Amino acid sequence: MKFPAFCLFLLICLLLIPTTALGAEAPKAITLFMNEKQLDSVDVQPRIVNGNTIVPLRIIVEQIGALVTWDEASRKVTITKDKTNIQLVIDNTTALINGKKEALEVGPKIENGTTMLPLRFIGEVLGIEFKWDGATSSVHMFKDNDSDSKPVTGPVDGTDPTDNTSNPEVKPPDTKPTTGSGSGTVTPDPSVHLITSIVLSETDLTVTAKDGPLEPKVLTLSNPSRLVFDFPNTTLDDSLKKLLVKNSGELPSKQTRVSKVRFSNFNANPATVRIILDLNTPTDYQVQPTKLPNQWKATLGERKLTVVIDAGHGDNDPGALSITGRHEKDFTLATAKKVEALLAQDKRIHVLMTRSDDTFIPLDDRVSFANNIAADLFLSIHGNSAKATVSGTETYYNRPESLAFANVIHKYAVPATGFADRKVREADYRVITKTTMPAVLLEVGYLSNKNDETAMYKDAFQDKIAAALVTAIKEYLNLK
Repeated sequence: MKFPAFCLFLLICLLLIPTTALGAEAPKAITLFMNEKQLDSVDVQPRIVNGNTIVPLRIIVEQIGALVTWDEASRKVTITKDKTNIQLVIDNTTALINGKKEALEVGPKIENGTTMLPLRFIGEVLGIEFKWDGATSSVHMFKDNDSDSKPVTGPVDGTDPTDNTSNPEVKPPDTKPTTGSGSGTVTPDPSVHLITSIVLSETDLTVTAKDGPLEPKVLTLSNPSRLVFDFPNTTLDDSLKKLLVKNSGELPSKQTRVSKVRFSNFNANPATVRIILDLNTPTDYQVQPTKLPNQWKATLGERKLTVVIDAGHGDNDPGALSITGRHEKDFTLATAKKVEALLAQDKRIHVLMTRSDDTFIPLDDRVSFANNIAADLFLSIHGNSAKATVSGTETYYNRPESLAFANVIHKYAVPATGFADRKVREADYRVITKTTMPAVLLEVGYLSNKNDETAMYKDAFQDKIAAALVTAIKEYLNLK
């Protein structure tokens, strides 16, 4: 059937009308928060592409202080922060992280002369924590260092030298609409309780609501140390709202373990109040009974830091065979036990072994053991093997958050062994790839080398390397 020319003209006109004119809602503008402070608006707004939020490069540079450079010929953005180097190419879904290829779900783009980067990917690499609030179309980001950092930037994309930022990329989950009446007036939700008081005394944190029970979800974060309490189905009352500046409030601390108390209306759907204790020292909490059903109290006290020591190999997995016919598993167990004994002398540390005898523990079980107890650190001890002429100490890491720990271990291990310095290296050993805490694998020396092997099976050498590793662990954990 043929359409008359006039009908065809009308159809084309309809297709050209913006969807908002036909009654469809335009996408909500995405608001960004860093440590509960709303970030200033930018010329090119963040938007969602294939379920991923992309943001202007400038945002992360301003907030974190990364070095950013632009290569016009290759259309490549390079972001450097501390020991992390990220290279991305416009419209390319492959990135290089410290030289290692990583896949992106959406590549970086240039929009109106501004470089846009995938938020989640950059954030995970640079150690940004973030949460998507679907009800308010907002991204809440949390960086480890709350002090303001000044950007160190190079030229980017040849159009705007100040437009330099990277940010975490967020996938918004399915969200439920806010309850409301047909006229658009929000109906108060009876299940949401008003928090009327937040008090930190010399010993306790006490939170009081107008009514209803309070049962927070708790996160323990490090570098810097924080205790985070999320109270679901709650919102701040007017007296606490008045203390908010860009949705972030602060209270003084009378607790020597806590430098300050921060609070906010963290989430709108479900309504959630977040309380953050910035800690001066590792701190744990113990929930206390209260006489009031609408009150929650916890006593703060010293938190032991959990360190897992992994003696490589074991039983039917002997590891490398030394130049004189001895097994790697024997060296690793003997040294690991010495590390355990020294760490156990510090009451601030809870030390655990993946194996304490000649037992075979599968790699995934070692990983699960450390992850399930939420260990603070994981150290795997090994001996290496190669040509007889190769000697030296190597320290391996995999994830960016493990690099600082690897550097400290290596700094003390090399002078303790007296062997050649074979540097800190990146590798994909399972026990340092799948663990969720900073994790390092130390190759103390080469059992295939006569000089290394002779030293490694002596008690005095093992005592020396054990003492060095304990010093490194305490330094990393800031235990003086």
